[in-house]
Amino acid sequence: MVRRYYDRVHNNGRTEISGLPEADRDEGWIAERQYEVLRAISEVEKRTLLANILGTALIVGIAQMLPNRTAFLFPALFRFIAILLTAIVYERMRREISASRSIQRTITAGMAVGVLGGSSWALLLMPLLLEPSTHPAAFLVFGGIMICVSLVVTNTSSTLHIWAPFIFAFLATGGIGLAAAPTDFALVMGPGLVLVFAAVSLFSFGAAKQRIVAADMLVQNMRLGEELSEALSQAEFLATRDPLTGLYNRRAIFEHELHAEALCDPGHMMIIDVDRFKRVNDKFGHDRGDRLLIAIAASIRDGLRELDGDTHFAARLGGEEFAVFIDVPDVDDAIAIAEKLRLNIENLASEEKLPVGLATASIGLSALRKNETVGDALQRADDALYEAKSAGRNQVCYNPGCPYSLSRPAGPHRPET
Repeated sequence: MVRRYYDRVHNNGRTEISGLPEADRDEGWIAERQYEVLRAISEVEKRTLLANILGTALIVGIAQMLPNRTAFLFPALFRFIAILLTAIVYERMRREISASRSIQRTITAGMAVGVLGGSSWALLLMPLLLEPSTHPAAFLVFGGIMICVSLVVTNTSSTLHIWAPFIFAFLATGGIGLAAAPTDFALVMGPGLVLVFAAVSLFSFGAAKQRIVAADMLVQNMRLGEELSEALSQAEFLATRDPLTGLYNRRAIFEHELHAEALCDPGHMMIIDVDRFKRVNDKFGHDRGDRLLIAIAASIRDGLRELDGDTHFAARLGGEEFAVFIDVPDVDDAIAIAEKLRLNIENLASEEKLPVGLATASIGLSALRKNETVGDALQRADDALYEAKSAGRNQVCYNPGCPYSLSRPAGPHRPET
């Protein structure tokens, strides 16, 4: 499976850096990638929250050296409100992503805080635009604001839902400030801001591409891991299960000693052989035969579910032969259960409208103690099965085999007529 996946990835036309052709990215893939991108953005926001608060406080503190320092108080308050609301939205986003819930409403809220964040930084810049100053603190405030804005732009650039509203709000609010600023200052500052944002945007697009590629690779690895896990589970299933019927296979009952979990000692083991099954295949085809085996296995499974406890099991030994263990100590009860299974299979053959004598069941039954092997019990059950076949098929034959049950004679248990 790994090799097949590799070939599909690398031999299917154009392949991007992440290793997966764009055509192979379905809607589920895009949604998972968006989750991973937003997870990364929200984690960065969480880890930089304190730095964001301290940075804003430092900028406002430096602004107090300027002649128009009181003009920064309202923008500072607005900026801290934006920080609080942004932190709340990203915290909610992290919880919803962790719980694999829909994040569409949170993305909408993210767009709103993007507008709030962009406009809050522009408002903090507004006093410098309306009252230009050559004071050294003005350069520090302007530089600090542009650095913080550039970091936000870079972090959110991999998702346009947040990046675009932030950019638009910052430029629109800043544009209003420039419109009200002195003309000579605005003519220089306006193109300067555009150039700065163009440079920051080019850098942010590169960072965004890398983050998206990383998210693609993460999704690809998760999906490959799921495929490998599924393949491993299937391999483990097939190691102990018959692929046609889903029952245990021969290896499981011999190597795993399934009867060791039984509550009763002894239990009983039976071999069920489908009578004249070769004629079913020859006359009706192997597909019909396979469907019949599946139906018989389901009938056996349903019969065991009617019994108390969950330590009973059934296996397909091969071909049309099944082994059934019932965690029942009493001989008469075991024979009654075997007889009921035989009758269910006979009724199944009738429902399938098969000729009389085809696909009925001959059953050999024997006791199985915990201190003996399954092979010993199966051998005795096989001897009993031979007697059932010799006595005319479609019947149960019991082989006591163990000293505790020698008082009951061996031989066929013929169905009532």
